[in-house]
Amino acid sequence: MANTSYIPTPSPIAPTAAQSPYNNQNLNPIGSNYSALGNPDYDETLLIQRAIVTQIVDATPQKYKMLRLFFDKPVVYQNLDEFTYLEKTFGRTALVAGNSPASGATQHIELTSSGNVTVNKIIVYPDNTHAIVTAVTVEAGPVDHIDVAPVTGGANLPTITAGDSFAIQGGIIADGMNFFMHYDRMSTVERYNYIMLLHRDKRWTRMEMQKHRNAGITNYLEMDKKEQSELLYQDMFISFLNGVRGEFTVTVPGTGNSYVAKSMGGVFPSMVSAGCAHTDSTPATLISDFETLAFATDYKSDGVRFVLGTPAALYAIDKLWKEPGIRYAPNDRIADLNLTQYNIGDMKFVKVPIQVFQEASMFPIAWANRIIVLDMDSIQPVCMRGYLPIEMGETADQQQGAREDYKEWWMQACLSLMFNNPLGSFYMDLSGL
Repeated sequence: MANTSYIPTPSPIAPTAAQSPYNNQNLNPIGSNYSALGNPDYDETLLIQRAIVTQIVDATPQKYKMLRLFFDKPVVYQNLDEFTYLEKTFGRTALVAGNSPASGATQHIELTSSGNVTVNKIIVYPDNTHAIVTAVTVEAGPVDHIDVAPVTGGANLPTITAGDSFAIQGGIIADGMNFFMHYDRMSTVERYNYIMLLHRDKRWTRMEMQKHRNAGITNYLEMDKKEQSELLYQDMFISFLNGVRGEFTVTVPGTGNSYVAKSMGGVFPSMVSAGCAHTDSTPATLISDFETLAFATDYKSDGVRFVLGTPAALYAIDKLWKEPGIRYAPNDRIADLNLTQYNIGDMKFVKVPIQVFQEASMFPIAWANRIIVLDMDSIQPVCMRGYLPIEMGETADQQQGAREDYKEWWMQACLSLMFNNPLGSFYMDLSGL
């Protein structure tokens, strides 16, 4: 310790003078935060051990446990790291007019896209007029054109406006016909995805590990390994929700070498690519928008859809849903503004709070005010055959006969997903909550 003058205490002339050198400010351990404040009179001494709590406390954001829901279903194993799967479309897509024919005994209607219609199908106009298709032709590109005629003896067909849609009633034949004519083919949508490898690694030299064992006073090595596990789970969670399908170049620093790696397409980019329903909503429109999208995407015969969002966003929706009603009785002392499930018609929606949507290191800032409604029955986790979805291991060190004087601990994920019928899900970007 530094040499300082001695002042006897208590001093009749200076009762508040510091006891030097025998006082607290000069009995600080090496690495003291107190002495690091900058006052040169605050010495450090090797005679005092620094007081450190032995347990490192986990203070990372929680509530990203949605990964459990993704892996609640059995993993599908594919032979390659690229796979294709098919989705059957609805076989009676409405016909949409691309031109505006005047009323008449017959009409020639251009369709905005190829329609699931053949000759002698009965179609229904917006005003409930019925007509029969007499011809189907392709005049320009893949767009179909149809000729139609009214019921025999019926009135002329009404004027059509571009954008009008026509329902398909069905195919009709006559008594005595001895041939078939209503030939159709099932239409499918081809979807594909890549399987990606995610890695987290730790390297400790033999001496570094031994020093932690010999002189360490905290559970650092244990927490270090646990942190890598948590980070990999978070990597998987982010990739499942927001991974982009494509290829990235993995570079090796200092060598000029590089590798190519496939990355998987996650839930949200798949929804955007498929053109699923979405909207921007404010408190004034949120409830009506949610109900509109819920009915527009009601592809499930039964079951529950999950509403993913930050606790704050889901709580804001709860309050808006309860706003018109009574929140609490006059004698109640607790106002419960939370909802655990939304029942709309015969549909059910269950909330899943995802706190890390507001964590900027995991998701873009926009996700803090985004809710995603998923049909989990249409999402299937995928892994490549011969790999495990999650596996870990460690290398041998010099002590075990290897030449390396270090040990590497690693954890790997082999991951992808199949998202059948993303149009049964939707998302909303919220503002003004």
